[in-house]
Amino acid sequence: METSDRFLALLGAYNFRDLGGYPTIDGRITVKGRLFRSDTLHQLTQGDLEVLRRMGLAGVIDLRTSAEAERTGRGLLAEEPVRFLHASVLREEGGESAGGPTHDQLGERYLWYLDVGREALVAALTVVADPDSYPLVFHCTAGKDRTGVLAALVLDILGVRHEVIVEDYMLTATRMDLIRARLRRDPAYGSRIDQIPAARLAMQAGPMEHFVTEVRRRYGGAKEWALGAGMTRESLNSMPMLLLDSAE
Repeated sequence: METSDRFLALLGAYNFRDLGGYPTIDGRITVKGRLFRSDTLHQLTQGDLEVLRRMGLAGVIDLRTSAEAERTGRGLLAEEPVRFLHASVLREEGGESAGGPTHDQLGERYLWYLDVGREALVAALTVVADPDSYPLVFHCTAGKDRTGVLAALVLDILGVRHEVIVEDYMLTATRMDLIRARLRRDPAYGSRIDQIPAARLAMQAGPMEHFVTEVRRRYGGAKEWALGAGMTRESLNSMPMLLLDSAE
């Protein structure tokens, strides 16, 4: 799948993209049109909803804090008949700056998410493993950090090569200027966006390379982390059946 084909052409979300078409170590391919990652969805337009209805969107996972979600609401999606899970990776308020390693140590911060957001990430992965959730999208605010960590866990569980996981993470770099401008226009964020440290919205491969390498070194991989965090083996075993094409 070409990079340009990954992104849905939506007016209210700039980073809504398909996680299908990625090769795995054992020669399989992640299924297209089933699992998506995105930036925040509260500004979707009526036209955007029509796109998602035609796609058959059935599930949404919101990784933001309750305070973030309350500031913006869910927008038009709140009235749609979709399965919704709110799974805050971070402890309340402070958003992405609440405790833990700083954004100057972003790779370590991502690993910290596995501790502070353990229950939320397991809940999200369990929804990803449920066939009734599909097509499914998960998102945070920019679709970069919390969303990037969940995407990396899912892709690693499916056996996608680490260099491909990093490449997927870096696709957000092509959307960051648009996302920053949208947040600046948003009444809930406004001029505060200009006060955010540059490192928070910067995109570099190093943090995700560090994350996937350390998950393997410390836990044996995302699957082993998820089992240790409380996810059932049954749920983990269902993910490849839902999200991988059959090997030829």
